[in-house]
Amino acid sequence: MPKPFTFTFNGKNSREMGLYATSYDTLLPPKRQNREEIPHRHGGISHSKPYYSDRTLVLRCFWLNEKLKNLSREDIREIAYWLSQKGTITLDCEPDRHYSGEIFDPPELIAHYNRAKEDIRTTDGGFELIFLCDPFAFGPRKQKQSETGQFRDIDYQGTTEAPTQISIHNPNSFPVEIVRITHTRIRNQA
Repeated sequence: MPKPFTFTFNGKNSREMGLYATSYDTLLPPKRQNREEIPHRHGGISHSKPYYSDRTLVLRCFWLNEKLKNLSREDIREIAYWLSQKGTITLDCEPDRHYSGEIFDPPELIAHYNRAKEDIRTTDGGFELIFLCDPFAFGPRKQKQSETGQFRDIDYQGTTEAPTQISIHNPNSFPVEIVRITHTRIRNQA
C-alpha cells in the first residue's frame, strides 16, 4: 500500500478530519481535438496550437481509525460542506504546486462512514474524491526586480505558458517620458 498523505483544501488540512489519501491521479489533462478531415487527403489537419480540457484529480481516500471512532453525523455534514465548495487543493506530497477545482459528483460520505463504523478494525470505507480542476497545476509566483531594465535571468520552471505582468515604478520626482518594452519569446531547450 502506498504511503498515505493528506491534502489541504480551501485552507483546511484533511488531517483535521482524520481523512487521508493513498493515491492520486494528476496525469496530463486531455487535449481538445481541433482537427479537420480534408476530402481526398490522408489524415487530418490540426488547427492552431493545442488547448487543454479540465483536469480530473482523483484522490483515493480513507478515514483513520482513531478519528473515525469519534466522528458524528454532524461532523460528516461539516466535511461534506467543506468539500462542496470550489477552492485550492494542495497535496502534501506535492507542496510546491496547487490545483483549483471542485467536486461535482460527491461520494455518499454517510454510507462510507457507516460501513467503516461497522467494522472499525479496518480502514474500509474508502472512497474517491474526484475534483474537476483547471488544466494545469499552479506554482509559486516568480517576481524579479531590475535596476537595469534587463530581465534575462528569470527562471520559470512551469510546464505551460504563463502570463507575464510588468509593473513599472518611478521613484524619482521627475516624470519618465519614454518607456520601451520589448518582449521576445524564447523556448527553453530540454
